[in-house]
Amino acid sequence: MYFWNTYPFVRLTIALIFGIACFDHFPSLWANPFLKLGILILLLVSSVISSHKFGFYKLRRLNGSLALLIIFFLGGFYVKNSYHSYESSHYLNNHEAIKGFSGTITSPVNERTNHFRYDFELDQLVTNSDSIIKSSGKVHLYIRKDSLAEPLNYGDHLHVLGRFYTVPGPDNPSEFNYKKYLERQAIYSHAFVKSEHVQVAFNNPPSRFLKWAYQIREKASEIIDKNIPTPRENGIAKALLLGIKDHLDNDIKKAYSSAGAMHVLAVSGLHVGIIYLLIQLVFGKLRQSGKWGKRLFGVISVTIIWTYATVTGLSPSVLRAATMFSLVAISQASAREGNIYNTLGFAAFVLLLFDPYLIYSVGFQLSFAAVIGIVYLQPKLYRLLDFKNLILDKAWAITCVSIAAQLATFPLSAYYFHQFPTYFLVSNLVVIPASFLMLVVGVSMLLIDPVFSIIGEGVGYVLHKFMWLINEVISYVHILPVSLIEWIYLDQAGLILTYMIVLTFIAGLHYRSFKTLVISTFLGVLFIGWITFSNEQQSRRNELVFYEISEKMAIDHIDGHQAKLYLDNYDPSELELLSFQINPHRLSSHLAPISKSINTLAEKQKESIDAVNFIQVAGKRIIVFDSTTFHLEFKQPIESDYILINNQAIKSMKWLTENFNTNLVIISNQNSNFYSKRMKSQAKELGMSIHSLKEDGALVIPLNKSIKKERTIQSALFTTNPD
Repeated sequence: MYFWNTYPFVRLTIALIFGIACFDHFPSLWANPFLKLGILILLLVSSVISSHKFGFYKLRRLNGSLALLIIFFLGGFYVKNSYHSYESSHYLNNHEAIKGFSGTITSPVNERTNHFRYDFELDQLVTNSDSIIKSSGKVHLYIRKDSLAEPLNYGDHLHVLGRFYTVPGPDNPSEFNYKKYLERQAIYSHAFVKSEHVQVAFNNPPSRFLKWAYQIREKASEIIDKNIPTPRENGIAKALLLGIKDHLDNDIKKAYSSAGAMHVLAVSGLHVGIIYLLIQLVFGKLRQSGKWGKRLFGVISVTIIWTYATVTGLSPSVLRAATMFSLVAISQASAREGNIYNTLGFAAFVLLLFDPYLIYSVGFQLSFAAVIGIVYLQPKLYRLLDFKNLILDKAWAITCVSIAAQLATFPLSAYYFHQFPTYFLVSNLVVIPASFLMLVVGVSMLLIDPVFSIIGEGVGYVLHKFMWLINEVISYVHILPVSLIEWIYLDQAGLILTYMIVLTFIAGLHYRSFKTLVISTFLGVLFIGWITFSNEQQSRRNELVFYEISEKMAIDHIDGHQAKLYLDNYDPSELELLSFQINPHRLSSHLAPISKSINTLAEKQKESIDAVNFIQVAGKRIIVFDSTTFHLEFKQPIESDYILINNQAIKSMKWLTENFNTNLVIISNQNSNFYSKRMKSQAKELGMSIHSLKEDGALVIPLNKSIKKERTIQSALFTTNPD
C-alpha cells in the first residue's frame, strides 16, 4: 500500500484505462449509469464518514478501492457519452436519400496518391427532394486530384454535390479494421467527390488558434520547399520538423524502418525531448537561482515547448509529447521535485480526459512505453559500465537509451508491425545525435529565413547536405544482411504474456525476489505453451478461403502449415496489392507469405465446356462461369461442390438449379452490386445457399465441415487507406 501511495495518478490512470477498455467489451455494465454511479459515490461517502469513527487506516483499502472503481466507471461512462450517444441531428440518424451536403473543414489537408483528404464537420444535408436538413457529425471528405483541384484550407465552409457512404468493415480475414479505427475518431462515413462538385462558400475556422498554427506550418513548409529541393531530403525535412509525412516515399520509409530509426520520421517524444534538452542547456541555471528562477524556467520551458508544438501543427503525437514534457518541466520548476512516474501518469490521465480512445493509438502506447522504459532502465544499464573517455561515455549513454526503449516497446512493435530491426544499436548511434543536429539546424533555418533569406538559404544548404549524408548511411544499413527480422506474429494473448514476463523478471531482479522470478519463469513456460497450442491448432486446419479482392479471383488452400494461393491470372506488379490483402491472414495463421506460393487456376483446370470451366482444388470440384450461359442446355444435372460466378455469367438462378447440383453458389467480386443483390434474392426464393464476396466479404470453408461465412476481424496487422 505504501508503494502505491507514491503514485496516485498512476493508479487513477490505470483505473481510467480499464474503464475505457471494458466499455468496448462489456457495454451492458453501463446500463443505468447514473444509478450505479450514485450508489458507488454513496458507498464511498459512507466509507469516508465511517473512517472518522473506526480510523482511516483500517478502511484505507476500502476507500481506495471505491475511489478507483468510481474512476473505472467514469472512464466507461465518458466513452459512452463521447462516442456512442448521438445527437438527434447526427447524420447516422438520417434515413432520407441525400444528393448534397455542407460543412466545414476541420483539419489541414492530408495528401494521398489520388485524393486530398480532410476531416469534414457537417452542418446541413440536401435531400433528393431538395429539402435542407440540419445535421452534425464528422466524415472524411476525399476530393479527387485533377487539373482544377487545389488544397483547401482549415475552416473553409463547403457546399458539396454528392453523398457519403458508411466506411466498410474488413472484407478479408485478419485485415486491418479501418472502420473501427475511424469510429474511434467519431468518423463513420466518407465521401469521394470531384473538385468541380465542391464550392467554397467562405472561411470560418472553428479555432482561430489552430488556423494560426496551420498557417505557420504552411509557411514553414514553403521555406523547406525553397531550401531543400530534392524529394527524398525534402520529405525527411518535413517529417522531422513539421510532422508532415505525406511526401515520404516507400523506399525511404522501408530503409528507416529496417534501421530501427522510424522514430525520426514522426514528430513526437524524441523531438520534443530534444527541444527540452536544449531548453535545459540554455536556461538550466535558472533552476539554481531560487524559487523565482525555477518558476521562470518553468514558464520559459512550457512556452517554447508549445510554440514548437504549434509550428508542427499540433498533431496528436506532438500534443502527447508536449503535454508530457510540460508536466515534467513544471514538476522540475516546483519547489519540490515530483515523481517522474506520477508525472507520466498525470500526463496520460489529462490526455485521456480529452480523448479516451487514445488508449488504442499506437503512438500513444509506444510513446509512454518508451519513456517509462528509458526512465527506469537507462540509468541502470548506464551504471553497468564506466567510460572515462567523453565520446565513449556519450556513445554508451545513447546505446543504453536505445536498449531501454527497444526492451520497452518490442512487444508492441512485434504486435503492430511484425518486425525487429537487428542493427538498431548501430543506427541509433548515428540517428539520435543526427536528429539533434538536424532539428537544431532545421529550426534555425525556419526562424532565420523569413528575416535574413540569404543566411536562411545557407543554413538550408548545410541541412540539405547533412540530411543527404544521413539518408545514405541509413540506406546502407538497410541493405546489410538480415537488417530486418520480419514476419513476426504476436496476438493479444502473446502481447500480454510478453509484457508480464518482462515486468515480473525486471521486478524480480530489482527487488531480489525469488518468488517473482519464479512467476516470471512460469509465465515464460505459459507463453511457450500458448505458442505450441496455437501451432497445434494450425496443424489441424484444412480449409479453402475465397478472398474478396477487386477484379481478381483468389483462392487459398490452407492445409496445416502449408498453403497454396490460386489466382485466375497473375502479374508480378500485383504482388504488393495482393500481399496487402491476403498476407494478414497468412501471418495470423503462421503461414508463409503469398510470394512463395502463387499458382494460377489454369493449372487446376480439368476441362472446359463453352463458358463453363471445371477446376479441382483440395479435392473439391469447382465450376467457374466466366461468360453468358443462357444458351446452354444439359441432358442431366452436373455435380459440383461449389459454383463460382464471374462477369454476370448466370442470368437466372432457376436455370442454374435445373442444370447443376452444388453445395454453394459464390458470387465473385467481378460482378456488379446490383447483380449480386438480384442473384441473392433469387437464391433466397429457391432456398439455395449463396455467398456474395462483394457484399459478405471473404468466405472461409472448413473442408469436411459445415460452411463458415464470416467477415473475420482479428488484431490490426496492416494499415489501409483508400488510395
